[in-house]
Amino acid sequence: MKTVGEWLGSNKGDERKKPAPKGNNNQGGQKSTPHSGQKKPHQGNKPPFRNSNNAKSNNRPNTRPAHKPNNRPAQKPGGNFANGKLRVYPLGGFEQVGRNCFVVEVDQDIYIIDLGLQFPDEDMLGIDYLIPDCSSLRGKENRIKAVLFTHGHLDHIGAVQHLMPGLHFPPCFGTKLTMAFVRKRLDEEKLTSKCRLNSVEYGKKTRIGKVDVEFLKVTHSIPDSAAIALHTPYGTLVHTGDFKFDLTPINEEPADFQRLAKLGEEGVLAIIADSTNASKPGHSKSESDISETLHKLIRDAEGRVIVSTFSSLLNRIQQVTEHAKKYNRKVFVSGRSMVTNIEIAQNLGYIKAPRGMIRKVGPGMDKLPDNEVIILTTGSQGEEMAGLARIGLGTHRQIGVKKGDTIILSSNPIIGNERAVAKVINNLSTQGAIVKTNAELALHVTGHGNAEDILLMHRLVKPKHIIPEHGEPSMRSAHADLARKIGYADNQIHLLSNGEILEFDANGGARRSKSKVEVQDIIIDGKGGAAGEGQRVIRDRQIMSKGGSVVVVLKVYKDSKRLVGDPDILTRGLIYGSEQEVITKEVVERAKKAYVEALDKGNNDRKELKRSVNSALYRYFDRKLNREPMVVPIIVEV
Repeated sequence: MKTVGEWLGSNKGDERKKPAPKGNNNQGGQKSTPHSGQKKPHQGNKPPFRNSNNAKSNNRPNTRPAHKPNNRPAQKPGGNFANGKLRVYPLGGFEQVGRNCFVVEVDQDIYIIDLGLQFPDEDMLGIDYLIPDCSSLRGKENRIKAVLFTHGHLDHIGAVQHLMPGLHFPPCFGTKLTMAFVRKRLDEEKLTSKCRLNSVEYGKKTRIGKVDVEFLKVTHSIPDSAAIALHTPYGTLVHTGDFKFDLTPINEEPADFQRLAKLGEEGVLAIIADSTNASKPGHSKSESDISETLHKLIRDAEGRVIVSTFSSLLNRIQQVTEHAKKYNRKVFVSGRSMVTNIEIAQNLGYIKAPRGMIRKVGPGMDKLPDNEVIILTTGSQGEEMAGLARIGLGTHRQIGVKKGDTIILSSNPIIGNERAVAKVINNLSTQGAIVKTNAELALHVTGHGNAEDILLMHRLVKPKHIIPEHGEPSMRSAHADLARKIGYADNQIHLLSNGEILEFDANGGARRSKSKVEVQDIIIDGKGGAAGEGQRVIRDRQIMSKGGSVVVVLKVYKDSKRLVGDPDILTRGLIYGSEQEVITKEVVERAKKAYVEALDKGNNDRKELKRSVNSALYRYFDRKLNREPMVVPIIVEV
């Protein structure tokens, strides 16, 4: 396992020497042109779709000849496959929800889509988050033409400040709001001045290296979300990002159905598509569907209203703001990420409110009548350090629960967070609050498309190959099943794991490479960066959480290595009370005996001596206490 520190070590301070070219959308030879005048990309074959009108006649013999793909000529590159190739592989996001990072190689040019983080599981004790392992790109930094961001959620941009230095700060591209959030992440580490950040418009192609990159409008739970089309010499790839088809979105236009369909007519070689809700039937609900529920709760509340949601759900925040305006309530914002995101969104026009209506939580809030106050806060997932949990515990500096407060959790608990959310709800209810959740009212909708949304995307784009992404294995398998239902063969559906490489030939065929990129867990632990060696650090913490720890200090003579007296024993979380004295004595004797026996056998190596003590104490604790503590032998020479 590698750490960010190790990954960045050899690259620290090594930046590109070429000066950044002038201009916002024309860096490094990038040329921006409208898509209408662009030469058609690869004319890939259409997939063998089944006729949906025959869905009820599955038991009847099929008298029609087997479907053959249209023989549209593919745009071939100059030369054979050996002289140029198209390869794609994920560095994250294909075995988990989060840590999204996808790499496209066009000949010698490299394009990276997203640099996201993954929030830790419950058993990843003390870990802040995980990020993609980009060590496979070391030595190839000069080949990286661009980093492309689909949208502004942390699972797609959250690792940017950790990974950009090691990538030597390639140009970054994304829509206006997305790049504002990227800039915020870079500002935190004072890296913005070293980066080349480019805001792009929907529907315009930007020439980057050998590829025309086009951002396409899609809807998600954050404005300015995009699918990305890469028009390569070998064919067009479409990366959907996170998407659903919301026909009545809040404060933005629906997805660009026309352009997606046009791409399908022109020919799409492969689609890399969101799998999160592939197992859920039907279409995802619209963000506007919950507006009426929010409206009624705010209208009928006699006291304060406290709304907890994700700080990036700007459309949800806009709905709360509009209802607050209607009922003459001021909106007070709590939580650093919530405050920052709302400020960015207001500055760019994505949240609209009268001047002075949205304020930071402060003493002025208590001067207003309760029925004129709405509080927006983070913590809808039960995070113990977030605003809502601290309000429930009574440890929030500025907000306490008042009897009769209406508290709205406008989210669904993420898998694994259910107990933490329930604990927060219980704490709030105990203090007299009226708590409303999505379990009883329509207070949250997903930002990811259900099965019918995914099928509609495939019908529009008509890719030759489908690469299910963004999800755990079961989610991506469900996506593959959907593709089979509309006629895709197994050799057109590619269930990749992180690090697996898919190669395309000049005729539009695809095969999985025999080689694989090594991908390991890179963990971020604390503000300073990485801790330990990924899984090893997590494993050590799990051992200590279950069995405690034992430190054995052995003082020895420098020359002879013989012991100077008895070892010193320090335990934490293992033994207390009456048994401590007895067990400590036994541990001293076992450790001393193991050390002396190893030394008598001629083992003078410190590692071997420590290993002997460790093994002896492991066996002792297993038999005596049925426990497996973390044993840490320390040899001190005197």
